[in-house]
Amino acid sequence: MNLHALRIFNDVSKTGSITRSAQNLLLSQPAVTAQIRNLERELGLKLVEARGRNIGLTEAGELLAQHSQRLFAMEAEIEGVMAAMKTGLLGSLKICATELPERTLLHRWITGYKLEHPEVAIQLLKGQARSALQRLLDEQVHISIVCGNWPIEDEAVDYFTILEDELIFAVPDSHRLAGREVTLDELVKEPFVMREEGSYTRDQLLTLFRSTGYDQPRCAILIEGLKETAEAVQSGFGIALLPSLFVKKELASGQLKRIHVKGVKLPHPIRVCTRKHGTESPVIRSFISFIQSDIRTADQTIEG
Repeated sequence: MNLHALRIFNDVSKTGSITRSAQNLLLSQPAVTAQIRNLERELGLKLVEARGRNIGLTEAGELLAQHSQRLFAMEAEIEGVMAAMKTGLLGSLKICATELPERTLLHRWITGYKLEHPEVAIQLLKGQARSALQRLLDEQVHISIVCGNWPIEDEAVDYFTILEDELIFAVPDSHRLAGREVTLDELVKEPFVMREEGSYTRDQLLTLFRSTGYDQPRCAILIEGLKETAEAVQSGFGIALLPSLFVKKELASGQLKRIHVKGVKLPHPIRVCTRKHGTESPVIRSFISFIQSDIRTADQTIEG
């Protein structure tokens, strides 16, 4: 069936007028009439008939009009869906994040993004940095958000730093070293709240001590999880190496204090990672654009 002729017939069936349809379609009246006649010959059925100054549909014309309206309504729906996909208003997004961004950033980002993109389906997964990157490479997720000042050497991964953070030594306000600047000699004598095997902060703590010739720090308690570690510090179990972003409120309220260690600075950037050679969908681009805008807004608020 000639879809061009069917489209013209569909408009004529709605307007009931060759003249009005010619105006709608930017065609001449003879051209509209010719297309209707061609369609009738193709189908072997009379579709329109004169009714005074206007035209009407035959029984076959009425039936064809019903089906053509459904067909072109579906076409419009398909075009709308594809337009929404193209602009990032529709689609899916799977994110894997390490504990710090998952607890402190992702929920705010996802809530804000969903308000602007309610039709995008989002799934948030958690994992340590290396497992988050492996999920990205295995195409299980579209974006991985990881922490740490360690090299991402895989050539298949694109990444950028969304936020600069640092690791700090935290203690309760009552601790004798709270707020002081000390040397590693003084620090190494204190008990530590240690993270689990595989934790980036644990690795950084051990690397710091070993690289400066000190023994492994004395472990007062071994705990899994950032939240649990911070709570153990507040309870007085010992010193912990924690991301400053994670204990921002506790530092501001005075529940926790920082110990400044001479000559020690431990950057802890938060990075957004995507597959370098993968298909970057509009949803991925729009989400990354959203979180970049959110960070800029937050920075301007702090400066203001």
